[in-house]
Amino acid sequence: MDQERINKEKEGFFKRWKQGILDMTIEQQLKNKIIGILGGMVGLTLALIIIVYRKQWGFSIFVFFIIWIQFISFISTRQQYIATKEMLKGLEPQKQDIVSPEIDKEVGNNK
Repeated sequence: MDQERINKEKEGFFKRWKQGILDMTIEQQLKNKIIGILGGMVGLTLALIIIVYRKQWGFSIFVFFIIWIQFISFISTRQQYIATKEMLKGLEPQKQDIVSPEIDKEVGNNK
């Protein structure tokens, strides 16, 4: 009985999770990618500090370059996020133009 309840909760969780992933916008995907990259950079930076403290220089150089690649990826994703936001702002007036004839009728503006 208890196992059945747990299985139903798991199925419900995975259905909600899958639906959430499918409903995500491009802007949300990029924002989540930025958060993931920053989290990885924080973890790698802490690891680098510990490795340098233990004086394992060879491995610390390797971790430093991974952090550098993460940083470059962060800059690229941030630029994509900003460009996407600007593009979506540019699309908003187009959506409003579709509805504007109805608004023009209500206001009394005849084109």
